[in-house]
Amino acid sequence: MSPPDSPDGPELLAERSVLGIFIHPITLFTGFFGVGIVVAAVVYLLSSHQFTRANARNALNWHLSVFLVAFIGVILFILGADEGTAATTEVVSLPILPEPLATPSVIIGAILLFLGGVGGLLTIVFSIAATFKAIFGSAWPYPFAPDLLAWLGGLDLGDRGD
Repeated sequence: MSPPDSPDGPELLAERSVLGIFIHPITLFTGFFGVGIVVAAVVYLLSSHQFTRANARNALNWHLSVFLVAFIGVILFILGADEGTAATTEVVSLPILPEPLATPSVIIGAILLFLGGVGGLLTIVFSIAATFKAIFGSAWPYPFAPDLLAWLGGLDLGDRGD
């Protein structure tokens, strides 16, 4: 039951939207299939409701951050790898980077892959927390998530929800 001064029903949806509340679990579950970023971006770009845009922006910033950390980790790890196993279990040597650069590349790549895995686990916790915050009317920015949309060339079209 809501307090006497808070709106109920349709009045509540004037300031909050169902999509603004459920964007977090939607991006969480679609993120397992690799389309969570696309879903959050589409909702962010197409929604005209400020609450929905703020929540979609927060989800998009987080999912983009985790994806970029993991992607850069994979690239650095592959660039630093000096040998791999082919389908015939034959060890193939394919150095891409010279040795002074290969070892730090593998180490940094492994650290970023670990952080990407931690980010993937935190996505579950943060999505649940953001959903509950949205239910109570707050567009909660995910911790540790930089505002990548502002960095990506002036896409600062909505409120971050701070």
